[in-house]
Amino acid sequence: MEQAAPGESNVPPRTYGEIINDAWSTKEEAQHAKADSLLGHMAALLAQRGDTAHVQLLLMVRSAVIEYDDQSQTDDLWLEVDPQNDSAFTPEAKRLLTSVFKQVAERLNYGVDWLGFRETLPNVGPDWRERLQEMMSADRPTNMARRTMPEKPQWTLDGLAFTNFGERRVYQALKHLQEKELASEETISIFPLPNGRVLGHTWEPDVIVTYRGRAGVLEIDGPNHRARRAMDTSRDHLLRDAGIAYVDRIPVEVIDNPQELLTVLKRFLRRLRECP
Repeated sequence: MEQAAPGESNVPPRTYGEIINDAWSTKEEAQHAKADSLLGHMAALLAQRGDTAHVQLLLMVRSAVIEYDDQSQTDDLWLEVDPQNDSAFTPEAKRLLTSVFKQVAERLNYGVDWLGFRETLPNVGPDWRERLQEMMSADRPTNMARRTMPEKPQWTLDGLAFTNFGERRVYQALKHLQEKELASEETISIFPLPNGRVLGHTWEPDVIVTYRGRAGVLEIDGPNHRARRAMDTSRDHLLRDAGIAYVDRIPVEVIDNPQELLTVLKRFLRRLRECP
């Protein structure tokens, strides 16, 4: 049996069903998994038929969102595409994709029976006038607007925003340790995605955790992390020189296994506690 490299895991990614039925999953996470499952099954079915043209259309979809319709009292699936790609979804293409959706939805039985298409909508702040004036006065294509404007966070919890599911799952696990397993007089504080400055560098760690008078940093490694290992080691030295007691990394594969994730985080806290 092939062994995992140090810091990596052989744990396979979870299925959509496991995510949807996971007691740790919030309703938002379950709905996101259902929406992505519907989109993925549609694309896979079209690919199985050899219909690459419509597979390419579905690859243009920026996000799939399930929303409750108060009027019809049903959960609806919306496929959102950027404005520059909207014209590719002709009436004929929408009819075909809707037909495929109905076949998939009936088989998966998620209780989502209607499909709609719409443009992505940027989330703007009170400074939208200044931002747009800067953009319009610059020599750049108009489709840069969406990347320039701030986007609505997809993953939030406790009033905190995360850039991906993995960051929020790590936060949830740390919160579980904070509230359920650690004594109130010796618990931890959790700071996701804080901006900070070390000598010569501005950096945004994934998570800073404080425990027993010490501060530690947790980073979530992606599947292509090995190529960045030398750069990460240099950054770890900078963080330690700047007062961070311990730096650890979580393989992205571990995030899909709640028990293994808790084991990794408990080891991190133990090593942070034992730092001189």
